[in-house]
Amino acid sequence: MYSYFTERNYKGNIPYTDLAIERRRADLSVSGVEYEKENFHKSSWERIKISTKSGAESIGRPMGYYSTLNTRRMDIMDREELDNAKNQLSNELCAFFDRSDIFPDKILIVGLGNRLLTPDSVGWEAAKKVKPTLHIMDRDKKLFDRLRCAAIAVCTPDVVAYSGMDAAVTVKGICDIIKPDAVIAIDALAARNMERLGRTIQITNSGISPGSGLGNPSISLSKESLGAPVISIGVPTVIDSRILCPDFCTKNAKNQYDSEPMFVSPKDISEIVAASADIIGCAINQAFGVF
Repeated sequence: MYSYFTERNYKGNIPYTDLAIERRRADLSVSGVEYEKENFHKSSWERIKISTKSGAESIGRPMGYYSTLNTRRMDIMDREELDNAKNQLSNELCAFFDRSDIFPDKILIVGLGNRLLTPDSVGWEAAKKVKPTLHIMDRDKKLFDRLRCAAIAVCTPDVVAYSGMDAAVTVKGICDIIKPDAVIAIDALAARNMERLGRTIQITNSGISPGSGLGNPSISLSKESLGAPVISIGVPTVIDSRILCPDFCTKNAKNQYDSEPMFVSPKDISEIVAASADIIGCAINQAFGVF
């Protein structure tokens, strides 16, 4: 799971969230923060633009664009809803690149997280759904030209406990060699609202720091560190247990929790991860690759 700020740096020890939509001020009075909502049948988009440092400090997110797709829980969506989610996500990804004047001929897809921990395996599972095409461009240029797609490479760096390296180190090394025009990173998120688990997909162009949401030091994935713009996609799969069991948690005089966080996930998390990974992977193929 990722974050730009750890929650301890964001108004003390309170229940954590990676979602910008859960951090925005309800009265929308924050300077430099813009919000809009677009409703569709059985789904909606909520979009936030943070354009000033004061807005970033207030929301606890870096400056950039944040788009949030709200759906029914993805593992119980019917075929029509799944196809609609893939189409909407694909269109929004294209809009992110258009908004930033990025026209990627070569894209690196990064599946982040721990493949052995189901709630944290969204990135790995989604990356498996993406069809790589960079090797086709290198080996058969005529065939690649007929495909009319971007040159896509896929990597799934392991967590530091298994590899001994931050994921960003691996990604940086790959970027230095293949020099992508853009990086799309996929990861699991934490939410504050139980109703968002498996029902939300967030896209942002603000860069990410794998693992820092859980208080683990991490090197960020950003344009500055990788030399290419970074678009991140995430699905909330866990929630702070203190939200679910407030009677068992104590607060101090500053209305902050004294107890340490424990993240929990729904019992159907395997199905949620599989469905969300399919939506994200297929949307990337549809937007930039072969589908």
